[in-house]
Amino acid sequence: MRKLLAAGLLVPAIVSFSSGQEIIKVKKITVAEEISEQETVGETKETTQEEIKITRQIDVGEILSSIFPEVNHIRKGGTANDITIRGFGRDNINVLLDGMRIYGACPNRMDPAIFHMSTRQVKEVRIQEGPFDVENQGSLAGVVNLISKDPEAGKGGSVYFTGGYFNYLHGGFDAYVGNDLIKVLVGYSKQYSKPYESGEGKKITEYPTGNSAYKSSEKDHTAFDIDSVWTKLVITPDNDNEVKINYAFDEAKDVLYPYLMMDAVYDRTHRVNGEYYIKSLGIKISAYWNFVKHDMQDRWRVSSNMWASRGYGMRTLAKTKTYGAKIEKEWKISGVQLKTGIDAYLRNWRADNTLMSLDNRGMIPNVDIKNIGAFIKGAKPIGNIIVSAGLRIDSTKSEADREALGTANQNLYSSYYSNYDLSQTDTYLSGNIVARYKIDKRSSVYVGFGHTVRVPDPEERYIALKKPMTKPNWVGNPNLDPTQNNELDAGFEYYKGLFGIKGNIFYSDLTDYIYLTRISPVAPPETKPATSYQNIDAHIYGGDITVVGMLTDTISVEAGAAYQRGRKDSGNYTDKDLAEIPPLKTRVALKYDNGTVFGQIEGIYASRQNDVDSDLQEKETKSYYVVNIKTGLNAGNRAFIGLGIDNLFDKNYYTHLSYLRNPFQAGTKIPEPGRFVYMNVIYRF
Repeated sequence: MRKLLAAGLLVPAIVSFSSGQEIIKVKKITVAEEISEQETVGETKETTQEEIKITRQIDVGEILSSIFPEVNHIRKGGTANDITIRGFGRDNINVLLDGMRIYGACPNRMDPAIFHMSTRQVKEVRIQEGPFDVENQGSLAGVVNLISKDPEAGKGGSVYFTGGYFNYLHGGFDAYVGNDLIKVLVGYSKQYSKPYESGEGKKITEYPTGNSAYKSSEKDHTAFDIDSVWTKLVITPDNDNEVKINYAFDEAKDVLYPYLMMDAVYDRTHRVNGEYYIKSLGIKISAYWNFVKHDMQDRWRVSSNMWASRGYGMRTLAKTKTYGAKIEKEWKISGVQLKTGIDAYLRNWRADNTLMSLDNRGMIPNVDIKNIGAFIKGAKPIGNIIVSAGLRIDSTKSEADREALGTANQNLYSSYYSNYDLSQTDTYLSGNIVARYKIDKRSSVYVGFGHTVRVPDPEERYIALKKPMTKPNWVGNPNLDPTQNNELDAGFEYYKGLFGIKGNIFYSDLTDYIYLTRISPVAPPETKPATSYQNIDAHIYGGDITVVGMLTDTISVEAGAAYQRGRKDSGNYTDKDLAEIPPLKTRVALKYDNGTVFGQIEGIYASRQNDVDSDLQEKETKSYYVVNIKTGLNAGNRAFIGLGIDNLFDKNYYTHLSYLRNPFQAGTKIPEPGRFVYMNVIYRF
């Protein structure tokens, strides 16, 4: 593979075929969503087709992290990168697929929501930063919506292939057929890789040590093997009605997570969603169902050796399913553009764990989260000012099943909490207001305030994991209160000729922020401390800036930077720094594009992170700087070939989110890939 790709360096430049079926469009919205086709209230940014297309396209999380300095990925292995935005991660940001809620089944987020739609299915990614989303419950600090491709009229499709270092292969096809009445899209993709090597020439499977180390026979084990199939049906009986029905199935096998103590034997996902839109009435009705089954074990680690008869020392079999529906209506009353809606969903999560001889059935004890909510949002131009606002009310019930607990973990709650209830109902309001002053058609300044609420997830309230010997147990806190975010955002965008600059700052005041803690037992049989969660007050602040410009008709430059800082204001701590806050990150890209040939060289720099939480034994991370190059050529009207080299100088480096704070002890730090050469080929028929 290396020889093949090295030979490809001799091929003249290469890159993306600009078809709507072949690219991912990314739009970033800083403070509020679009309110009409004519006006927007919020900064938006769309990447070029070539910029997205000529990437390794291993997963969406890594793509977003490479483009936006304020987005960072959490490196657990070769794929399935979770993301943070402005220092917020996990359930503090909503990740939706076609507006559908989906949740991973792994308690350690091996399978984050963004992993459950392959790159080849994605048409557009919409990123909305801050607490300005009232259309979806729980968007505490942002929402990311992955929108899938639609079929086209006529007949056509594409076949594609990507090959790269470390035996990375990604191939498949999509095809569509249709007319004005009915259109159908089907697709299949496969991704496969061996463990990548870091800049110091070590496989990532060589980094875990002790009982977490991989067996010598497994250090070249498959890093991931993923099959995805999908289909989408669009029915348009007339100009006023449209129906969309979408189904997808993904199976990820042999996915290695050196960052953790176990790996995924398989992760299977079914997704179904439908949508009915009546244009003349401005009514959209949608419904969805998804199911994820996840099996993780230590069968490829040294820790399983003493349990050879059953093949593993520890295992978690987890399942999650989500049902949901939404009705939305667009209005225009007295010049005010309005949108109203009501939605509901049910999230169920169960995880059964075996740890050595301990029966931890109900590690996540068959938890149901039921939510019903309603919202209204609107915007009105007043001269050069656009004022937008939104309001949402929710009622959420969280309930765990005590009967799901096993023999080892059935007494954990009563051992650490004198009073608790396994059923909680939370009712709360969210809302925002934004004012934008338009200097001219392209330039503006804005300020916005948002208040959002996020209910504790099933793990934070109800996880129950008995650990062997003196290792701390892991128990949720059933008494947790929902987290509230009161945030102020301000920013600008200014354009002069072929140059532009955009900037944003924010201050997020967090009440009852959910944070790790260590607690002592209050009653037998437990005598050792446990890892749990507490509500603290905290704040996160920061900002980002982007400069873009055309130097000539064919050469452009883009530069961006983002910084955030998190601090504790109350709670059980000795160190005021919040954990897992990425440091300053910058990106500079020089691009060439004459419509046929595309080329890009970019540099990404992250500063040293000294502001770490010593209470959680978080470690400092060194600064790094890497250079990536991409090039491409449209080969006629139907084909292209692309080539890229990430980490050109083969640097050995780590991002700050490269290891698990497993809690109160550092997990295995996972370096980023070393020099990675890859080639993309697509033929459209």
